[in-house]
Amino acid sequence: MNPLDKFSFIQLLWGVPILLTIHNLEEAPFMEKWSNGLPLPVHPIVSTKQFAAAVSLLTVAGFAVTYFGINSSNQSLGISIILGIQMVMLVNVFVPHLSTAIRFRQYSPGLVTGLSLNLPFSIYLFQRAMQEGFMSWQLAWILLAISPFASIALITISLQFGKWLVK
Repeated sequence: MNPLDKFSFIQLLWGVPILLTIHNLEEAPFMEKWSNGLPLPVHPIVSTKQFAAAVSLLTVAGFAVTYFGINSSNQSLGISIILGIQMVMLVNVFVPHLSTAIRFRQYSPGLVTGLSLNLPFSIYLFQRAMQEGFMSWQLAWILLAISPFASIALITISLQFGKWLVK
């Protein structure tokens, strides 16, 4: 029995912003040094303060989206958006974290929480969502198709916010 089985599906959705927070806490202190040390640019170079501001924005947004998604009048849409956030986190495990770790043969900030927390949680959450009727295979494929574009947009916007906030 999985210890997460004791939580209702709605309670389980709070794992999305909680794991996002933990993941961002792993990334933030190391991203500037790691990015500067790469032979190829993976994303725009930002300072640690700028990156921390960017991921703080994403973290707060994750909690807000989860709260409003669970409590919205159209809960089905809200839950789909929360599942979309987790799909972005699942894709994020592989691109950029795992792929850059393999490509550059070094630790990629976010890799540990990506592989140890976000990957297994994503699999479990999506299985529960399907079992309990909150997600279909069609929705899963749509979210998977959208997530790379959503990821790029969120990263771009949040990094710009970080640069603007911490000049």
